[in-house]
Amino acid sequence: MGVQDHDLAAACARLNMMAGHARPADLAGAVDAIRAMAQREGRLPVVAVARAIEAALARGERGVAVQGWIAMLGEAVGCDRSDADCGHIYLAAGAVRLAY
Repeated sequence: MGVQDHDLAAACARLNMMAGHARPADLAGAVDAIRAMAQREGRLPVVAVARAIEAALARGERGVAVQGWIAMLGEAVGCDRSDADCGHIYLAAGAVRLAY
């Protein structure tokens, strides 16, 4: 695991710990930081899932739905692929998993 991967994984772990008690605005700020880091590193699956979380928060979703996307974000961070097609796969898997 490279330094960038470790930073993303640590940020996702912090986000996961926040998920049950943080205000939506605080979650959105943490997700935005992860998305920006992933964007700089070209980690398109992570960017795609982070955007899905941001959209869910913007729609007013809370609880299990957001926590499910956060779990998906952790999976995307652990993925070896960085291409856009993989990002689409994560979005589709999240939609099925979370029954959207």
